[in-house]
Amino acid sequence: MEIIIIALFVVSILLIGISFFQRDQVKDIEQELDHLSVSSMQEIYKLKKKVRVLEEEILQNDLEISEDDSIDPQTLQRIVMKHNQGLSNEAIARSEYLSEEEIESILKQNERVLT
Repeated sequence: MEIIIIALFVVSILLIGISFFQRDQVKDIEQELDHLSVSSMQEIYKLKKKVRVLEEEILQNDLEISEDDSIDPQTLQRIVMKHNQGLSNEAIARSEYLSEEEIESILKQNERVLT
C-alpha cells in the first residue's frame, strides 16, 4: 500500500514537471503565431500602399488621356503640321489658343506622328 502511494506521488511529480514543459511549448507557439500575424499585417499594409500608388498612377494616366480627348483631330493635325513646319511651341500655342504646356504635352504624346 505504501509502495502504491509512493508510486502515485512520483507519477504526480512527473506529470507536474511535464505540464511545465508543455506550457513553454504553448507559449512558444503563441509567440510564433503573434509574430506571423504581425508580419502578415505588415505585408498587407505594404500591398495596400502599393495598390494605392498604382491606382493614383492609373487615375493620372486617365486624366491625361481625357485631356487629349478634348482636342479634336483637326486641331491635333494642325499642331503637328505647324510643328513640322518649324514653328515654335509659343507660336503654335498663340495660333491655336492653347497654353504652351498643352502644346508640349500634345507633341510629346504624338512623337510617333512627328518622326
